[in-house]
Amino acid sequence: MREPSPNNFIDPSVKKCYIIKPMQVGLGFSSRQDYIKAAKEAANNAMASLDSDKADLALVFTTKEFNHSLVLKEISAALANTSLLGLSSSDLICSQGVLSNGIIIACFSFPEEIYFNTTCVEGITERNALSLGEKLGEELLYGCKGNRRNLSLIFSNCRSTEGQNIFLGLQRKVGKSFPMVGASVETEIYSGSAALNNAACGVLFGGKLTFGMGTKHGWKPLGKPRKVTLSSGNAVIEIDGKPAASLYKEYFDKDAAGIKKDLSRISAYYPIGINISGQKEYLLRSLYSIEENGALVFNGDVPKGSDVRLMISSKEACLESGRQAAELARDSLKGQKIKFVLIFNSSARSALLGREASKEIEAVKDACGWDIPVAGVYTCAEQAPLNSANYLGRPYFYNNSITVLTIAG
Repeated sequence: MREPSPNNFIDPSVKKCYIIKPMQVGLGFSSRQDYIKAAKEAANNAMASLDSDKADLALVFTTKEFNHSLVLKEISAALANTSLLGLSSSDLICSQGVLSNGIIIACFSFPEEIYFNTTCVEGITERNALSLGEKLGEELLYGCKGNRRNLSLIFSNCRSTEGQNIFLGLQRKVGKSFPMVGASVETEIYSGSAALNNAACGVLFGGKLTFGMGTKHGWKPLGKPRKVTLSSGNAVIEIDGKPAASLYKEYFDKDAAGIKKDLSRISAYYPIGINISGQKEYLLRSLYSIEENGALVFNGDVPKGSDVRLMISSKEACLESGRQAAELARDSLKGQKIKFVLIFNSSARSALLGREASKEIEAVKDACGWDIPVAGVYTCAEQAPLNSANYLGRPYFYNNSITVLTIAG
């Protein structure tokens, strides 16, 4: 590790805290059935396309079939002394489109003017999620005093309530308006050579990292505004003084049993939107379950008193929102050359688009460049600022959205 300069001090006792050389990005992927060979191939391809003999940071994304401890050990061995973070997902996003079976590895070699910290918290429960989120923030910030911090990536695999509280606890330490981009999944996340459950990991960047960001969803309000009159966390008990389930019963003309039978389609196509004061975009919440008492359980909290709307989208609107998110991420770089594109995309969007899901990735490449390395995952929840054109505004925990992050160098 290069010795830090006096005006760029980082405590040498901090684990996983690095000063890091012109930025290079190497991308490798493999869909071999043999997961050991696939891990080797993806790691070797990533390093071969990296114009450096060493990677500082690696993001590792796998589909569920490759979610194996031996895969991570193989990758860690191939990328010796490289800090590794990542997750598994049902589907991946790469430069070639949507990958339903395989491994993607993005390796980074950074200039000396950029530094980063990585850390992880485990054993997340409903009781300790907020405090562990604060711990995550403290460990990301520790040793970085006096240096400019500009972006954080967060991966988690907790239930919606715990995942949201991790994010809220993190904001208490890092700042409510600090640019954070996150992905929540139901499968394992990766930290080093370990695959973890009920955990969250992150990387905080500082120095002269240049990035752009765009977040959109493409859903529009349907029907009249309504008021949440009783809720608890992510469970909405009453809307307009009636059992919350009546919102969907009235629109679909179905009883609770009929809605439950069609829950996966309703969740993807018809989330609710929360009106956030001062924001043009609605904050989306996808339906998770319907309780016997008529309560609706969403993938994220819905505070009492919230103004909500039933939301609807189409394939055309979904694809257009993906293009808009990519253009926001591109334009906020103000002409600087994009080195890498990272995409966090809701699984609900994949369900809506079906066979046309690859067209959304093509729209991102049309905006950012077809020769730019692209990597990403499909998520069950996303985190990013709503007002992302200038990275301003508070990051939120939400669903059904696409976030495009561009990194220049």
